Amino acid sequence: MKTMSRTERNFWLDIAIFITLLTTTITGIFLWLVISHDLSVVFLGFSRTAWIAAHAYSGVIGLGGIVLHIDWHWVWLKAMRGRALKEMTPKLRANRVVDRIMWIVFITTNIFGAISWIIYYLSDNYVVNGADRLHVVSGLIWVFLAIAHLCLHWKWILSANRRHLSSKLPGLIPLTNDKLS
Repeated sequence: MKTMSRTERNFWLDIAIFITLLTTTITGIFLWLVISHDLSVVFLGFSRTAWIAAHAYSGVIGLGGIVLHIDWHWVWLKAMRGRALKEMTPKLRANRVVDRIMWIVFITTNIFGAISWIIYYLSDNYVVNGADRLHVVSGLIWVFLAIAHLCLHWKWILSANRRHLSSKLPGLIPLTNDKLS
């Protein structure tokens, strides 16, 4: 049996992270803007408590994926840490700055989310608190940074799609730069 290359392994991890964090984002937006804060509310057949659980579990899985992603890129991250920003190309500098801010905001989002979850489970009657609000604000900032991160890696996403995804799913039309021009 053929083993996966490092690039292919990174690609599939990135797909898993994307799916879990997209799930976390969508459930978070529903919890924030669509589903009433009344715990007895049912939306699309699921209680608010079930939506909160789905949001938290997908967030924890996404967190695990990101920790693994950082572990797999640790050598590159250490190499970047030793370089001054002014010595880097503009794209690499933008990538480094976005990644650093993104990581800080991601940690903040998770901390406030964990605090919110603890408050939620310790309280008999749930009300929106400061930790909830900070979780939402930092989560929204993180989403915008994640979009910037994806834009900075767009060429890698396209080439990895052509190499790994298209060959695994026959009939899939691969994304190419030609179709986006």
